This record gives sequence, structure tokens and C-alpha cells, in this order.
Amino acid sequence: MAQMRGEKVEVNGINIHYEKVGNGPNIVLLLPGALGTSRTDFNEILEGGLDQSKFTLIAWDPPGYGFSRPPQRNYTRDVYENDADYAYNLMKTLGHNFYSVLGWSDGGKTAVFLASKYPAVVDKLVIWGVVPFGLPHTNRAFAATKNMTFWDPAVKKRFTDVYGDELEVLWNKLVDDCFRNGIGNQNHIIIADSVVDKIHCPCLIMHGDKDPMVSIEHAQFLHKHLADSRLQRFPQASHNLHQTFPKEFHKYVTDFLLYE
Repeated sequence: MAQMRGEKVEVNGINIHYEKVGNGPNIVLLLPGALGTSRTDFNEILEGGLDQSKFTLIAWDPPGYGFSRPPQRNYTRDVYENDADYAYNLMKTLGHNFYSVLGWSDGGKTAVFLASKYPAVVDKLVIWGVVPFGLPHTNRAFAATKNMTFWDPAVKKRFTDVYGDELEVLWNKLVDDCFRNGIGNQNHIIIADSVVDKIHCPCLIMHGDKDPMVSIEHAQFLHKHLADSRLQRFPQASHNLHQTFPKEFHKYVTDFLLYE
């Protein structure tokens, strides 16, 4: 099992695990995806993908994930908005009142709610792999992830190192609960346009054109409703584009956060 690399701090009654690396003046909060932790999702970024003399990187394990357990994760309809509240209070507890946010997949949903509810603290927003509403073909792709035979072995190992033999049970619960509570159902609205319309900070949206779970319609919806946004497509990338095309990813993020 993986060893805890960071620290824990109490936020609203939950001991939240986070890692902080770098000492640069640009503070960046990293929000991982489903079952994700600081290292399962962002190891490449934390290991030098972003210049640590220019950035201070803070990556968390959301409540109920990784080393932020207990509690057990509950996939209610307001789970991403609740995570946004916890993330905001984590950063407040750590003494950071203005920062950029990187959110992948479910973490991207949390990032959107964070920027919408707390606009005064978010400098810039970077999101990728975000599903704001259900579509039949992307829902089928999500449901198919329960068959872990087809998972990339390297990706699966990252999660097994954290969750061990619990991984398959936890993942199946995640998928089942999402559909049971409507999060993954056809035409269900996860992020309403009224939420996105409140965001006015600069936003970089990235999309892997070969992502089976996230359609270009999802990225285009966010691009349309985010007042100050740009869309960067990766023609050969899938869902985890930051891991499969790290050089390009890090360059786009660095240029956007520092120079645009």
C-alpha cells in the first residue's frame, strides 16, 4: 500500500489529506477525479511537471477518497458542490485566499462549483474531462468501466496502491451510486448553465477527442457558457490526457497560468 506523503488538516469535522509542493508565488489547487488522490491523478504534475519555483501546488484527497477516509463517500446529487465547499475551506485553513484551480473529471465539476460559488478566490480555472450533463453513449462508456479487465494496467496500479483489494468494490459502488442518484443518467443536469454563467475568471478547457466518457458537446457547452474561456483539443488523447500527453499539457497550463 502507498504511504501517505502529505499532511492532514481538519476541515468541517473531516481530516483532509493534502500535499503541498513547490514554493512559487502562483498558488494552484489540484482537484482529482473519481476515487482520485493527489498521487493517483497528479503524480506527473507534482514530480516537476510544473515549475516549482514558479508554482506552489496543493493537491487533496476529497472527503471519502484515499487518505481522507473516513468518512465513506456518498454520491448524492450535491456531492460536487459539497466538495467545492470543503476545498474552499481547506484553502482558507491553509491561509490561501486567491489561487488558480486545476480540476480533472469529477474534480473539474468541483472546480466549476468552486469558481461559481466563491469567485473572489479563483484567479484562473483549468478543467478537462468534465461531464456537465448525461448523454447515452458517454453514460454507457462510464458504466463499462466496472469491468476492470480493460483498465490500463499502469492506471489500475496507481489506484490499487491506495485502495488495495477494496478497489473493485469501491469503484462499483461509485458507478452504481452515480446512476442510482441520477448523476450519470441520461439528460441529467450535473452542472446547470446558471452555475457556469456565474464564472468570469479566465478558463482553459482541454478535451481529448478520443475520450469515450466525455463528448466534445460537453466541452463546447462549457466553452459557450464560460464568459472568458478557450478550448484546447488533443486529437489523439483520451480521458487522462494530462498523463498521456504530459509535455503538451504542462506547456498549455504553464502558458495559460503565467502569460495569458
